[in-house]
Amino acid sequence: MNEFVRSLEARSSLGFRAVASDITGARPPVRVRDSKEWNFDAELQALEEAYEQNGSPVAVNFRSLVPLGSGVDRATHLFHSYPAKLLLNIPLFFINCNKYSLPNSVIYDPFSGSGTVLVEALLAGRRAFGADANPLARLIAAAKTTHINADVISAALDAIVSDIDPFYRAPFTTTIKKDIWFSENTFHSLGALLYSIRKNTTGDVLTFMEACFSSCVKRLSVSDPRLSVPVRLKGEALSKHILSTPTAIELFVKVVVANCARLAKMPAGCASMIHTDARQEQAEGTIQADLIITSPPYAGAQKYIRASSLSIGWLGLAPSDRLRDLEKLNIGREHFCKSEFSEDTQFPLTKAREILAKIRSINPLRAHIANVYLREMNDAAHAIVSRLKQHGHLILVIGDNMICGRPFPTSQFIKEIFTNNGLSIVLELIDDIRSRGLMTKRNKTAGTIEREHVIVFQKR
Repeated sequence: MNEFVRSLEARSSLGFRAVASDITGARPPVRVRDSKEWNFDAELQALEEAYEQNGSPVAVNFRSLVPLGSGVDRATHLFHSYPAKLLLNIPLFFINCNKYSLPNSVIYDPFSGSGTVLVEALLAGRRAFGADANPLARLIAAAKTTHINADVISAALDAIVSDIDPFYRAPFTTTIKKDIWFSENTFHSLGALLYSIRKNTTGDVLTFMEACFSSCVKRLSVSDPRLSVPVRLKGEALSKHILSTPTAIELFVKVVVANCARLAKMPAGCASMIHTDARQEQAEGTIQADLIITSPPYAGAQKYIRASSLSIGWLGLAPSDRLRDLEKLNIGREHFCKSEFSEDTQFPLTKAREILAKIRSINPLRAHIANVYLREMNDAAHAIVSRLKQHGHLILVIGDNMICGRPFPTSQFIKEIFTNNGLSIVLELIDDIRSRGLMTKRNKTAGTIEREHVIVFQKR
């Protein structure tokens, strides 16, 4: 074991938590108020009155309403990167409005991604459950929302590092081509590390360690760190990246220590329930939500599975080791065979049919992507509404985009879908997008998503 790792393992549990920012080189954590100090009832009432008076969406800035800076290291939000994360200010605001939820209320996010809503729900003393079709997202969210004692993590890390044997490596799946993304030394080191993780941990600790391992994977690859999807670096950028890349063991230890410190900020005993698909109908006796907050996927605007592919490949999360099979489970996917869109079933919304017909005349594939997206969102809406209590509220964060150079009013379609499923709109806000890692401009005909609609429904 190298001296760097020895020095970490020799420290006490208190020291183990304290060195997080030191060894990662991260900025000192920004002091933010604890969730118990937040209350936004007065601000919510003012917004509701403005909406009732004007009858039109109210412009709002959630960064001003909830004064947290961009990228703030709050609890476990920075545990693992993930594309198009929801701005944490939005769920923090609504969860801490007594009109929408109270301590021990149930909060649900049907498109929970890496768990932004779930983390804020637990910090506010609520119960949290979510759903996501991406198994990597579910793994990250579970790790971020399950409290584990720091001493347990420290002992597990010691066992993992002490037991690494380069001759024993976790089997690598055929999901991705390892030679394209990893040097031979890095590939062997990651395999030996993952083998030791799985040999020495179980249960929640295994989930935590695998999520930390996943956080290292892209950093250790030769993928461009500026892009959410894997794109291989070239030339001078590749050479600089290779020279600056730490060893797998060093980086893993740093990530575990930093994430242990983050997890210590979560409430003791907290945990969340995470399902696999927002379209699943509730089973009899299933807990119903007092408040649902979610940001649905866009039609072809974000490649969640491709962005997660390196970690999915290492952890063996794709069915039959095929990314395409995993993509089929996701709403908003792009890949279809030509035979699948030769005879599209018309979507029931009249306005949508008109727009889809115009898109189809330009690009049948793009029309099919949008059509399937709307149909599957309609299925999801039916299941989501079934999980909401009577008089409960649903908050959707969604933007409009362009398809084939034509405006595609996603927010209007989604509003109509949910109102057709029995909900009433009680508030609509508009907030400018500054940056959430969203692939807002995907090609020259797709345009840029510049504003988000925050739509509040009630089940009456």
